[in-house]
Amino acid sequence: MDTLTRRRAPETTRAEILEKAIEVAAEVGATGFTLDAVVARTSVSKGALLHHFPSKMALLEGLVDHLGQMYVDGILKEAARDPNPYGRNARAYLRAAVNDPVTPQDISIGRVVLAACAIEPALSERWNCWTRKVTADDPCDPVGSDDALLLRLIADGLWMSDIFGTHRVSPEQRQALLSLMTPGQILGEPAA
Repeated sequence: MDTLTRRRAPETTRAEILEKAIEVAAEVGATGFTLDAVVARTSVSKGALLHHFPSKMALLEGLVDHLGQMYVDGILKEAARDPNPYGRNARAYLRAAVNDPVTPQDISIGRVVLAACAIEPALSERWNCWTRKVTADDPCDPVGSDDALLLRLIADGLWMSDIFGTHRVSPEQRQALLSLMTPGQILGEPAA
């Protein structure tokens, strides 16, 4: 066996830290989230963690950015399948929230975002920057803008309900929400 210590690629170390930080934040929430709790789950030293994320705030920012990128990528991927460009991101936003089944990882991601914003309220604006990336093609006409907002609010309400277990929403009920997007309903075509 080689006696020299093999250095890991920085991206691999950073990815492991973020993955374990997501687990910690999802399980213990805002109050139990510490750098030591994250280090305890990783194969890296606290020094290595601090090399990548020099403070708890830097790690929380990294988490929000990592999850924000996943969120944006998922919605834009969904939007790319929509042939109607008018309001496609708003429809994709709802479809992403409706996707069934909701996995424990989906709920964990929501809890992590909420925990990060509870630990440091300034992170809410950081998360909002990611959200704005998927509102770029929202309709400009007043009716379409209201419809896009309605779809997003429905999606956000479903997301919060999933995180907190507020309502039991069956797969059939989740799919019924998509009927709001049928032609002649919300965001069918732009107003003339």
